[in-house]
Amino acid sequence: MSLIKNIGELKAKKVGINAVLDEMRYMLKYDIQKESVVINEGGEVLENSDVYWALRFLGARLASVSFNAAEFVEAPLEFLGFYDDVSSIGVRTYENPLELVYKDRPTPILKLNGLIKDEGIRLWGKLEFYNPFSLSIKDRVAWYMIENSEEAKEKDCIIEASSGNTGVAIAAISSINKKRSKIYVPANPPRYVERLLSIYGSEFVIKGSSTDEIIGEAIEEARLCNAYAPNQFKNIFNVLVHVRFTAKEIEYQARFSKAKLKGVFASMGTGGHVAGLSFYFHNRGQVKVYGVQPKGGKIPGIKKQNFDNWWGIEERPDYILEVTPEDAIKASVLVARSNGVLPGLSGGAVVSAFLKAYHRGLLEEGDYVAIIPDSGIKYLEAFDTYIDR
Repeated sequence: MSLIKNIGELKAKKVGINAVLDEMRYMLKYDIQKESVVINEGGEVLENSDVYWALRFLGARLASVSFNAAEFVEAPLEFLGFYDDVSSIGVRTYENPLELVYKDRPTPILKLNGLIKDEGIRLWGKLEFYNPFSLSIKDRVAWYMIENSEEAKEKDCIIEASSGNTGVAIAAISSINKKRSKIYVPANPPRYVERLLSIYGSEFVIKGSSTDEIIGEAIEEARLCNAYAPNQFKNIFNVLVHVRFTAKEIEYQARFSKAKLKGVFASMGTGGHVAGLSFYFHNRGQVKVYGVQPKGGKIPGIKKQNFDNWWGIEERPDYILEVTPEDAIKASVLVARSNGVLPGLSGGAVVSAFLKAYHRGLLEEGDYVAIIPDSGIKYLEAFDTYIDR
């Protein structure tokens, strides 16, 4: 006979990530845990470890278990506390600063008014600058990569290559954990990067023209000095954090607001959150994912993708839209003047991509979400040429 157990009381050995991803796909598609997890009296998982890890990585609070043999249980995910980790209790009192990243959920979504005149199509901005350390979506990534690495817990230094926000988040979390950090940053970073890295007590090296040029050096230094190199560009937890939190939050918030969710627009840097959104929504239902990359210049935090080397998963964005830096800035200003919120340049690119898709007739009636990765306050100098004084 199957029982319900708190998943935190169970212990399981790691299994191959592909087996876990396949089980996660099944759970998202059919909204159930199909078979029980077989455990002993001490809570050790004996069979169906892939089911255990799938539930854990999806953020379920409970698991259906049995003691002798696996049973067909078909337990609904919502019954297993699937949405518990993205629904704040509301009091918002925390004893550990890291709880701000994984308990103060979800980040807000705000209906963005005044961008188009068509009332049948609505855009919501998911305001990721509500994350506390880098004021960006990258707090999620930095925390989850470190949280899921025994190596990170054992070593006293973390070394990473980052164009900005991930490095700042790692520096902050390292400081909280009483660890050292060293961040490799490409030349000519936004002004906030050096200042925040210094404030958080991180060592940093500025060299090269892109993170692609310097990630190898960061990994090699970590190897030589026995430090941890998370490598956000290859670390699967850069994807899984957006499956467990970002995408699930959007679904939960859309349900709460009675929105008819049709698509999500997101910028692509490492590609982690677009990959996570694609994995979640392609297995969950009919929501489309629109990936946004730069055209004709640099936009901080995003770059063109190489889909021949894409996270080892089959899920891809449904559409790729390209945006110039000028269009990104104009869209950020448009949002600020119509809604009082200034997106960063990557967020401006995402809003611009939505507007392009709308004017090209690519959107059906319903609701769309634009991921706003960070705040335009970090990039004020970029707006000087484009605003009326």
